[in-house]
Formats: sequence, structure tokens, C-alpha cells
Amino acid sequence: MDKMYSSPLWDGSETLSREIIENYKRIIEKSISEKNYQSLVYVLFNEKDTTPFAIHLFFRDNLFMVNCRDDRSYIMGKTFEFTNFLEAKEKFFKLLDFTVREGRRDVANRGSYMYSSPLWDKEETD
Repeated sequence: MDKMYSSPLWDGSETLSREIIENYKRIIEKSISEKNYQSLVYVLFNEKDTTPFAIHLFFRDNLFMVNCRDDRSYIMGKTFEFTNFLEAKEKFFKLLDFTVREGRRDVANRGSYMYSSPLWDKEETD
């Protein structure tokens, strides 16, 4: 089993400790790095951050929540709620994967996407 998953995880108590939140961040950031998704816009465990175009994962009211923001930082669609971290992580990565697919499709069809990323931008050749 991965060492990160054997670290303390949330036991269902009212709030997550800073240590557990930092552990969850490390788990997600490791997966982001493995998938080469560092150029995507996302926010981890900071509900007050209003970064536009970001996919957010945060914890509130004993639930892990995942949502997406538009160009004005409004929530797009619904906020998905989960009682366990692994389900929230899976949804978070499905949304990141979707962003990459949509970015590539939009660049191929229209020449641009919501924001620039090497995951979908066409390379300029002279």
C-alpha cells in the first residue's frame, strides 16, 4: 500500500486536522504530478479561493465537496458531495481529465480554450 494512504486519514470526526488536510493535498498533488496536470487550474482545500476556471476540492459540513468555476468564479453546475476522500478524489480527477479532453477538442475545433495549457495548446512553428 502507498505510504501516503497509510498516513492518518479522516475518522469521521467533526473537523479534519491540519495534518490530515495536508496529507490529502500531498496525495492529490502527487497524482497531479504523475499525470502531468500541473498546468491545470485547481484549488485544494480552500473554499474561499475564487480562482476562475478552477476545479475545487474542499471539506465543509463533514463532506468533501468538488465543483468547477467559470470565468467570473461562479460555480458551474452543481457541487458534488462525498462522505469519503477517495470518492471525492476520483470525481476531482474525472473533472480534470474532462478539462484536458475539452481543451484539446476546443483547440482543434476553434483554436482556443478557456485558458492556456501545454496539455492542449498548439505549438507555434516558424
